[in-house]
Amino acid sequence: MSTSPPSSGKGRAIAARVLTVVAVVLALIGGIAFYLERSVLDEDGFEAIATELIQSDEIRAQVAGTAVEQLYANVDVEAAIAERLPENQKALAPVLAGIARQGAEEAANRLLERPRLQEAWVRVATTTQRQLIELLDDEGEFVSTTGGEVVLDLRPIIIELGDQVAIIGRVAEQLPESTGAIPIVSSDQLETAQTAARILRALANWLWLAALLLAALAIWLARGRRRIELRAIAIGLIVVGVLMLFVRRFAGAYLVDSLTTDATEPAGSDAWQILTQGLSDRAWIAVVLGLVTLAGVWLAGPTRLAGRARKLVAPVAARPLWTYGALAGLVVLLAALVPLFQRGLVSVLVFVGLLVVGAEVLRRVVLRETGTPA
Repeated sequence: MSTSPPSSGKGRAIAARVLTVVAVVLALIGGIAFYLERSVLDEDGFEAIATELIQSDEIRAQVAGTAVEQLYANVDVEAAIAERLPENQKALAPVLAGIARQGAEEAANRLLERPRLQEAWVRVATTTQRQLIELLDDEGEFVSTTGGEVVLDLRPIIIELGDQVAIIGRVAEQLPESTGAIPIVSSDQLETAQTAARILRALANWLWLAALLLAALAIWLARGRRRIELRAIAIGLIVVGVLMLFVRRFAGAYLVDSLTTDATEPAGSDAWQILTQGLSDRAWIAVVLGLVTLAGVWLAGPTRLAGRARKLVAPVAARPLWTYGALAGLVVLLAALVPLFQRGLVSVLVFVGLLVVGAEVLRRVVLRETGTPA
């Protein structure tokens, strides 16, 4: 009987480990790319994010403050109040304008709690995002009144607030067209942004699948030590999840510190947390899947404790309905704890598919050891 030379077995082990490392790296890059493509660059995903943004107290206060500041910077509120006062009381206009300014932000914040104004914010944000995506995809020519920039146009919000907060008539007629235009992408950043968007979309569409296939190939190559290689993949998944959380935490701290002032830092921090919640969800899914896989690898291992555990779960393994009922319970629990399970269909299907395969393999190991028919 011929046997494979030791060098052949060693070569397969090295190749399997290299594939595992590459799969883990691709999973990390692909996970970040998939999050960006399905959240920031996806219209439906961004609409949900925009809704969450305006429901944040800090962000709502910042939007209200910016809107009132733009309103008072572009409309002569004092003159508008003076027009409404009797001749002998016009001297009170500066005092009344100051009082109105003090209460305007608080009133604007309260107004932004109303569904109608929140819907107006979502329309403004999603319109800007849609224009940005069209520009990044190079679909036609985007025409802007701000010198080739894509802007977040708060003018409709300012007009709505001005009509209800300030003692001003015909706010829309008095505001310049450029009022409330916050630059998002300028023309000199366009080429870089388009290249980044194309790379992200290309990576998001296939990189996670490539990582999955490489991991499967690594397990196939690691004949005689597949449990060890699966353990390495499980540890790699945990590392991927932790690194995603690390990126979210420290990149957020750097960006918020760099792009905000002391006054705007709370709103910037809330915005980052909301924008990157999807990344956090995917990170925790990777961590949970890695931990579940490690538990399965241990349960299938040669230790005495694992052997005792297999005997304990043998009655459950002998009944497929019980096995998959317990698996369904785990998925329901995760759905309650991890928001991504409520909206990330592709990620959830892949996760559940891997759980089912792993559970079935482990079930057969237990049944074979106890001599119970599958």
